[in-house]
Amino acid sequence: VLSTDRISRQNRIICTHHHQQRQRQKEKLIRNRVLADSIKIAELEAKEHDGVSLSPQAASVLGELVFLESEKLAFDLKAFAKHRNDRTITKKDVELFVRRSSGDLLECIEDALRKENVI
Repeated sequence: VLSTDRISRQNRIICTHHHQQRQRQKEKLIRNRVLADSIKIAELEAKEHDGVSLSPQAASVLGELVFLESEKLAFDLKAFAKHRNDRTITKKDVELFVRRSSGDLLECIEDALRKENVI
């Protein structure tokens, strides 16, 4: 006969395991989307520049690089928000990240925003 404490503990373990599985599935889905989208964008950009093609290996490496950089960006943005004792990442956090990263990156982002009439 199992005690109710032991059953409760087993149920918590099972729930935790299922939660971790769902979290891994979400992360894998996001990773796959980032990879697929970054590869599509790179291929389109390559074609626009004198019909340059992108090898599957280069596309894969580029997609992986974009994903890894996105993870770093997310980590830094969360740290900036946490430093302000906030759980919301703001435009100021993004601007701080860009300033720390590179002036060229800031110019590139601002140019893109101007083209989209965002700023």
